[in-house]
Amino acid sequence: MEIKGFETVNSLPCLYHSDLDILVLSDIHLGLEGSVTSKGGYVPKFQLKDIIGDIREAKQETDASRILVNGDLKNEFNKNYYTEKKEVEKFIKEIKKIFKDVLIVRGNHDNFLEDILERNGIKLRDRYSEGGVLFIHGHKSIDNLKEFETVVIGHEHPALALQDEIGVSERFDCILYGGTDEDADIVVLPAFSKISNGTRINETPKERASITNPQKPYKHIITKASSSV
Repeated sequence: MEIKGFETVNSLPCLYHSDLDILVLSDIHLGLEGSVTSKGGYVPKFQLKDIIGDIREAKQETDASRILVNGDLKNEFNKNYYTEKKEVEKFIKEIKKIFKDVLIVRGNHDNFLEDILERNGIKLRDRYSEGGVLFIHGHKSIDNLKEFETVVIGHEHPALALQDEIGVSERFDCILYGGTDEDADIVVLPAFSKISNGTRINETPKERASITNPQKPYKHIITKASSSV
């Protein structure tokens, strides 16, 4: 299915733009398992392997030559845990084998990421634009929207919470798309993370979506189930 010039990729939480030949995903949150463990919880470490597997599937489906991670490659705000740093380095090395060009946009979790990327020959960007499309994480206000036809953000982790007839709830990652106050179209990517919770958009106050135009409400496409609610 096509969304504002982008194509969905199977049931994966990412998009492909054929004219730009770029695969776009957001909010991977590498190191999240270690962060949970450090706070007394426990999550088995599986995310990195599964994420790379999904990216390989998307590459095979689209034959994209480029990939763009639209913010929050890593999880921890305040420092780089050793395991998180190693996961980021392994991720970068693996996707550089898969794609000719790797683009990373800064998210609000991406503190202390710049040095790791520079050692691997990758620039950390605050935003990236090409062909009338702006890629930006979305955690800050966005200026000059009129310069672009489409704005692609992440950050919100959109998901739909659905309940069956016996009351069991399931959360489904989804892609949002709609309009803005400045006429640019907007696309909101779900989290590519396997374990980061989605924001239940059908239970979230509308005022959170300040970038959108109330006269052009979001539409959505479900990608896949993410977790029980």
